[in-house]
Amino acid sequence: MTDMHDDQTSPKPRLAIAGASGFIGTALRHHLTDDYQVFALTRSMTLARAPQREAGLIRRECDLFSLDAVKAALRGIDYAIYLVHSLVPSSRLTQARPADMDLVLADNFAQAAAENGIRQIVFVGGLIPEGFHISPLLWSRREVEMVLAARGTPVTALRAGLVVGPGGSASGLLIDLVRRLPVIPLPMAARSLTRPIALPDLVRAVRCCLGQPERYRGHFDIGGPDCLSYETMVRQTATLLERQRTIFTTPLLPLRLAALAARFVGRAPPALLAPVIESLPQDTILRDNPLQARLTAGALPFREALAGVLDEHRRRALPNPRAPLIGPERTRHRRAGLVRSIQRIILPPGQDAAWVAGNYFRWLERALWPFVVTTCDAEGSWTVSLRAPRRRLLSLRKLAVQSTAQRQVYRIAGGLLSRSDGPGCARFEFQTLLGERYTMAAIHDYAPALPWPLYRWTQAPIHGWIMVRYQRHLARLAR
Repeated sequence: MTDMHDDQTSPKPRLAIAGASGFIGTALRHHLTDDYQVFALTRSMTLARAPQREAGLIRRECDLFSLDAVKAALRGIDYAIYLVHSLVPSSRLTQARPADMDLVLADNFAQAAAENGIRQIVFVGGLIPEGFHISPLLWSRREVEMVLAARGTPVTALRAGLVVGPGGSASGLLIDLVRRLPVIPLPMAARSLTRPIALPDLVRAVRCCLGQPERYRGHFDIGGPDCLSYETMVRQTATLLERQRTIFTTPLLPLRLAALAARFVGRAPPALLAPVIESLPQDTILRDNPLQARLTAGALPFREALAGVLDEHRRRALPNPRAPLIGPERTRHRRAGLVRSIQRIILPPGQDAAWVAGNYFRWLERALWPFVVTTCDAEGSWTVSLRAPRRRLLSLRKLAVQSTAQRQVYRIAGGLLSRSDGPGCARFEFQTLLGERYTMAAIHDYAPALPWPLYRWTQAPIHGWIMVRYQRHLARLAR
C-alpha cells in the first residue's frame, strides 16, 4: 500500500477524499487529479489493496472509526472532501443508528483535520426544506455539517438537491420504477418540489470552492435549472425510456409503505433507498448565493442528466461504482465476526466524557445487581466480573495517552466474553461532541467469545437493553 508521504515533493496541493469509492467520489477523483495529488481514503480493504490503475491517485485504507488512523491518513494533506455516510454496514453486527455512526465518523475527521492543519473541508449534504419537518436523512446531514465545523477547520457545505449521475441511488430508483412497474402509485409527498442537480454540475461546484476557504466558508444551496416534483421526474423518466406507464399519487400509500416497496423494486441496497423515499415530504427552496450563480450558466437540465445515467445498450441505470465491493466486504465482515455498537447519550449539564465513563461502570453494577460487580484500579481501568462465582467477564484497560476529558478510550483486553485473537483493536470509547450536547458510547471491533448464533441472541440483545436503560438514566439526569 502506498504511503501518504511518498509524494511530498509534488508541486500540486494534496487533497484527501473520504468516501472516494461512491458515485460522487468517483466522479471527483477523475476530475481533480489534474490539479491535485489525490489521496482516496477508503474503509474497503478490498479496494485499498487492489492494483492501482489511476494516474495521480493514491488509495489508502483508513478506518474512520479510529481517530489515530484518521490522523495518520490526513498528515501532510492540504484540503479534504468529506462524502461519508454510514448506510452500509461496517461489521458483521451493527447495533447503531446510521445517524449516530455518522456523528462519530465526522467528529473523528474534524479532530484529525484540525490537528493536521487542513485548510478546508468540503462537505456535500442535502437541501434543507423550509419549516420544522425535516426527514431523518436530511437532519443527519445537517448534524454532520455542524460536527465537521465544530473543531475550527473552515468548512464549505454544499447543500445539494437530488444528485443525478451514473451510480446514484435516487436516479437509479427512478429508472427501476419505470422499467419494472406498469402502474406506479406514488405517495402524496411525491408532489413536493426540489431542484435536482446533475453530477457534472456538482463536480463544477466542488472545483469552484475547493482551495478558497475564505470566499466559500459556510453553507451554499446548489441545484440544477429545473424545479420539479418527484412525480414529474418519474413521468420524464418514462418518456426518456419510451415506456407507457400509469403514474398517479394517492393518499393511501404512506411514505413507510412506499419505502418498503422501493426495497423490492430498486437494485440499490435497501439501506440507501429508504432514506431517499423518506426525505420526500416537503418542498425545498434554493436560497440564492454566489456559488449557485456561478453554476447557472451551462447547468444540465434533469432529462439530459438522466440520459447520462443510462446504459446505452440495455437502457438500464449504470451501477454504483461501489457495487462490486459490497459482496467481498460482506464476506470479510462475516469471517471477521466483529461487532460495532454506538449509542447517543444526552450529556447532563457540566459533565464530560470522563464523568460519563465512570458513571456508566458504577451504574452497570447497580443495574445488574446481584449478578455483576465492577471494579476500577488506580490507573482508571475497569473490570466487569460475575459476583459469584467470581469470574472476570471483561477487562477494559484505559489508554491514558489517547484519553482526554472529552474522550475516554478503553482497550477491551480480555475476559470470558471477549476473544483475544480478534482481528481488530477492540475498544470501548466515550466521545463528547456537538458542544458537549451528546456523548457517544461506542464499542468498536469487538470480537465476542461466544459462538456467533449464541452471542447474536443472548449477549447482543442484553447489551442493547442495557444501553437503552443507561440512555434513559442519563436523560433523566439531564432534565
